[in-house]
Amino acid sequence: MNAILTQEITFAKQDILRGFRKIDKKAEIHISQLIYYPYYFFEFEVNAKSLLKFRGKVGCTIDALSGKGAIVDVQPEFSNHQIEVEPIPPVVFSEDDAKKIAEKFVFDHASSKAKFVTIPKIRLLSSALFHRPFWLAEYSQGGYDQRQMIFDAISGSYHPL
Repeated sequence: MNAILTQEITFAKQDILRGFRKIDKKAEIHISQLIYYPYYFFEFEVNAKSLLKFRGKVGCTIDALSGKGAIVDVQPEFSNHQIEVEPIPPVVFSEDDAKKIAEKFVFDHASSKAKFVTIPKIRLLSSALFHRPFWLAEYSQGGYDQRQMIFDAISGSYHPL
């Protein structure tokens, strides 16, 4: 068993199946497994001057496999879980490399979204490697054109692989 930091599953296997069948009544869908995908979460304090002094917190996730960043609206809630054999893709980017990517991503985002008269100062407040749960599924219509899909077990969103 492995201990990982993760988010609680919001959409169980049955929720995914029920919801997708409402969208596509002809769908044949089989959820094959749950995987835990690695991300880094970074929380920064950003200070800068615009017409007013700006000071705030910004959350950012970095995909631990691709290095792609995203701004987070709400800080995720994490909990420690013991998992058995669910697949966990190996981390490609180290935490130090991900931190550099996150700093640049947050700096670029802050600079492009707000009109600061000073260069934003960014200070790391916290960081964590966490694993987001996803359901892997096989999808077809009438037994034809079988495709793999991935469903986010937190948001319920999906897309083909």
